[in-house]
Amino acid sequence: MFSYAVKRIARGRSIFLALFLSVALAATLFSGILQGADAVGVAMLDKALEASDVDIVSSAENRNLTRTALGKVEAEIAGLDHVVRVEHLIRSVELAPDLGMEVNVSGVNASIPFTIVAIASNSSLVKSIAGVDRLEPGMIYVEAGSVNASLFNAGDAVTLKVPTYVLGGTLVDIQNRYAHFTVGGVVEIDDRLFSMAMGRYSLFLRSVLMGSTWTGRRPLHQLIIMSEETLLGWLNQIYAEGRRHTRPLIAEVIIGLDREAILNPWDIAGSRRAVRLVFEKVNSVGARYGYVPVNYLGLLLDAVDANSARMKTSTLMVAAPVFFTAWYLGVTVSDVSLGLRRREIGLLFTRGLTHRQVFYIFLFEALLVSLFAGAAGVLLGGGILLLVIPGMMAAQFLSSLSPVTVLASLAFSGALALLAVYKPARKASRMEIVDALREYQSEEEGGAGSWHEPLLALVLGAYRLAMLLLGVSVESFRPATSNVIIFILYSTWWGVDYILTYIAPILFFWGLIKLLVQYSPWFHSLLGRVAGALVGDVALFSTLSTRRNVRRVVAATFMATLILSYGVSVIGSVASTDDFMERAVRTTIGADASVWLFTGKGADDLAEEIASLEGVASATVETWFEAESSLGTIPIRAIEPLKWRETAYMEAGWLEGADAFERMNRSETAILMEKGAAERLGVGLNGTMLIKLGTKVHSLTVVGLFGREPGAGWTLQNPILYVPDAFLAKVKAKYITQTRILVDLGEGADTDAFVEAVEALDPDVESVDVTEELIRRTSSNIFLVGPRRVEELGVIFAALVSSVGVALITSTALKSRWKELTIMAIRGFSQWQLAATLLVENIGMIIFAVILGSAVGFISLRGEIEVFNAAVMAALERRVVFSPSAQLSLAAVMGLLLVSTVVPILVAVRRVSNNPMWRIEE
Repeated sequence: MFSYAVKRIARGRSIFLALFLSVALAATLFSGILQGADAVGVAMLDKALEASDVDIVSSAENRNLTRTALGKVEAEIAGLDHVVRVEHLIRSVELAPDLGMEVNVSGVNASIPFTIVAIASNSSLVKSIAGVDRLEPGMIYVEAGSVNASLFNAGDAVTLKVPTYVLGGTLVDIQNRYAHFTVGGVVEIDDRLFSMAMGRYSLFLRSVLMGSTWTGRRPLHQLIIMSEETLLGWLNQIYAEGRRHTRPLIAEVIIGLDREAILNPWDIAGSRRAVRLVFEKVNSVGARYGYVPVNYLGLLLDAVDANSARMKTSTLMVAAPVFFTAWYLGVTVSDVSLGLRRREIGLLFTRGLTHRQVFYIFLFEALLVSLFAGAAGVLLGGGILLLVIPGMMAAQFLSSLSPVTVLASLAFSGALALLAVYKPARKASRMEIVDALREYQSEEEGGAGSWHEPLLALVLGAYRLAMLLLGVSVESFRPATSNVIIFILYSTWWGVDYILTYIAPILFFWGLIKLLVQYSPWFHSLLGRVAGALVGDVALFSTLSTRRNVRRVVAATFMATLILSYGVSVIGSVASTDDFMERAVRTTIGADASVWLFTGKGADDLAEEIASLEGVASATVETWFEAESSLGTIPIRAIEPLKWRETAYMEAGWLEGADAFERMNRSETAILMEKGAAERLGVGLNGTMLIKLGTKVHSLTVVGLFGREPGAGWTLQNPILYVPDAFLAKVKAKYITQTRILVDLGEGADTDAFVEAVEALDPDVESVDVTEELIRRTSSNIFLVGPRRVEELGVIFAALVSSVGVALITSTALKSRWKELTIMAIRGFSQWQLAATLLVENIGMIIFAVILGSAVGFISLRGEIEVFNAAVMAALERRVVFSPSAQLSLAAVMGLLLVSTVVPILVAVRRVSNNPMWRIEE
């Protein structure tokens, strides 16, 4: 029985081609989504692991370092399984004078607060210090990037000072203790050691998503490095007096794990468990000495796993219509192809096979076809990922091809094929021998069936589309009452609405097309009159054929309509998201470029220097601070009004108040106010806004409103107010949170040269963001655009599935009508008349599908964006945008559907006209 199925596939490959293609295309998309998510995770993991070798950091703060038992803890951790590297250091971060360790150098009267970092003289960390092989006892080394590094020279005498106290003592007991050292030199250290010395481990995870280095530009700092033996020699003298230093020192153990042994790129969950086990052992070793470990490698794996799972879930849900179309195509072509095998089925019955055995033969054939289709899908999915995901390499494809993905893809293809074949196979295997031995007969003339199901589907789909068209959601009708009956009714409504979110277009199209084609004679008459005006009396045959082959017409039209709707919705959504991200970058940076400062000191002078650079049109300072108001603590930005207007970026249509900037320039209390805040407080133009700084209340006049139109879910935005820079005279430094310089670049400006020039102007420059460069990096960042590219991949495969489906249904239907076409050719129909008859019959429905699908897709897209804007009160609104590339993609989808209809017809007409043979193709 099963050997017959194998032989049937081998001998009659053409009859299984339709099922193979439908399953293979769906399996390619399914496997591509899984491989894409895994590849993004692997790439993210590899990039992060390359950025740092810090896996776990265990820290202990104490005013008596002897209690941290640093050497003992390090030795015990080094003996743990899967620990391959252990390093330690001692550091003290000084924030201001009189708070801890200070340094006096000869020739300078003032004390200078420094971060002191002590490293064992034989530590491997010494290799990170350029030009130093060993930390000499009694020597200190000043990091070259320190603010006051120029005051130190090799051989200079320096004095370190730290306040000390007696346990249980009073303020009178606080005394300074001093130590004298010699400057060993001014040295440079690499980013790895600098990050450890400054405790900037949080940047480790940022490097995962942004692809940045360990630290970026280093902040203003004062850093001294000395040997651990030198520091402990001094501190032990203090401890011997029964004293403690006022500033707690931090003892840190930096741990590296055997990543090759415990990390498996395609088993993130198992890797997390392995890392967690080592982390718990590290925690148990250090807990009794006050050590608190942070599992940075575990946090990284959590981020990778969450990103991969989110990507798989979202893209699989978005691609659901593609899988549905593939299944529907499989059902349709299986039904037709099994109908063509009626005589074969009858012969199997005459040879003694039972109905059940024939049924199992068909299922086994489908399973075999699905295995080949699944294998092809795995290979094709990985290959196409190399084209659609930026930066994807062949090595990443191979590393992402996990056994789980392969098995899942094969299981998916098998399930899809069996589900597609099950109903047609069951119907075919239940035929009686006499009926089976007859030639192929269409069953579409026999009864239209019930119209209730299509009508119900149409009503449900139309309801959901109406909700999208009106831009409302069920949440807006949530009842305020606690009545149980009302709550149950609302919950039922909410659940049905949620399900319809994903299947409404399918229900709407199926119901509408079924009712129009199968139960509406006027629809065929209308198409016939339109076709008659174009091709004459030939249209009669096409109208008649459409009525006789309702199931085929419904299937082809339904698939084309669904895919056009899906394509418009997804391609439009991707284009809208790209547009939203680009505008978000422009709004966040605030201009063509933004120069972020560490402290903001001398910002005005620096802005003038930047404005004088080549390629710069203008530059202006923007100062951020916070104040209290009726809305709570609100973010405010101080600007130079006229210069800010010509430099900064603001969305078109955002500003109300034509002379707002001129009025701000004339008065230090004239402000711009965010529209949502103004609506919440009931303040309009020329209204008054009160803010509080410390104990002082300031009255401000609103001369302009900015921002998007607020919705019911408005939340606090950043900023709420723009005030003139003259108002800063009333703002104390402690309220200022950030200072940056906005830059307007001229056309053709060299951005790389601009960034280098700005960074060289002042050490207070933290970073320089250039809008166009950030947009370019964002659009090529695999972590950000990977899911969207896979969604676009879904549209491509949807178009392929639908096109193949239309072509296969058309071809299969033409085979079933071969006698009819032969008779028409023999009776004198010319090649043009045959082609016109078949084209009118098919092209009319495809054009109808294009119009209907595009309209519904646009409604779905618009509704999705309206719901998003109402639910997410971000500073920006998403908008419906079809970029030139999006329009080209949609045109390609439409063209592909038309070609898939025309080509099989032209081929069949050519064959039947040139060689009108009386036969049935099986």
